[in-house]
Amino acid sequence: MRCIFCKSDSTRSRSIEHIIPESLGNIEHVLPRGVVCDTCNNYFARKVEGPLLATSWFRHARSRQWVPNKRGLIPPMGGLVPEARMNADVWLDGDSLTLGGRNEREHRALAEAIQTGRVRSVFIPIIEAIDQRLMSRFLAKVALEVLVERVIRVQGWNEEIVDKAALDPLRHFARIGDRPEKWPFSRRRIYHEEDVQHEGDAGYQVLHEFTILCEPLLEPGHLELYAVVCIFGEEFAINMGEPEIASYERWLKAHDGKSPLYTSDTLPVPPVFG
Repeated sequence: MRCIFCKSDSTRSRSIEHIIPESLGNIEHVLPRGVVCDTCNNYFARKVEGPLLATSWFRHARSRQWVPNKRGLIPPMGGLVPEARMNADVWLDGDSLTLGGRNEREHRALAEAIQTGRVRSVFIPIIEAIDQRLMSRFLAKVALEVLVERVIRVQGWNEEIVDKAALDPLRHFARIGDRPEKWPFSRRRIYHEEDVQHEGDAGYQVLHEFTILCEPLLEPGHLELYAVVCIFGEEFAINMGEPEIASYERWLKAHDGKSPLYTSDTLPVPPVFG
């Protein structure tokens, strides 16, 4: 067994790899030990996933949905308390609102302002921006792992994935992030994060889902792969072969904007590996 990212021998690696981080609510979609070596697993956790999940968009989304981190803690949203002239950590749980200072000194100052009746309002900003570089590296990492998840039952999958030169630019960008300078991705909202899906009498929210879009190009026998990932109702798509998304935009236009998550979930393995 070799690592799908660094290509080193990963036979003795002990880490299982979560395709989507546990801190986004994923406990089911994991890859077996050795698919990603311990070194790459730890690197992505420290340098890509950890910093990305700490950014405002992810922190606020996780807080709104009450998704805990590995330690079971709900991340706070960042708020502004104008009467106290300070920022504060904010947690919302239904109609309940909890405030906290970011350190002991700020916590005491905030508590004093609340107790003396000076605090009358709290502003929580709407966060739309996402760190483009961290997100694109995260999507590159997820894309390769989603591809593995689709083909892992095919004999010889490890050699095909590791030795596939067409995947090397994506591999390099996920691991290093320096070449190319940018790897664009598509981003749009396809359902509200509070939407409830129904299955019989049961209702549930979808925190994340993913698929592979396999699209034939004009050249005979050539296929283009996109990884399509939805997190908290926002769909992200990344081209696994080259840093462009024009072909995905054309695909959406040809399919009336319907997400590949709900049109096709099959990967034609033989043409891809042929």
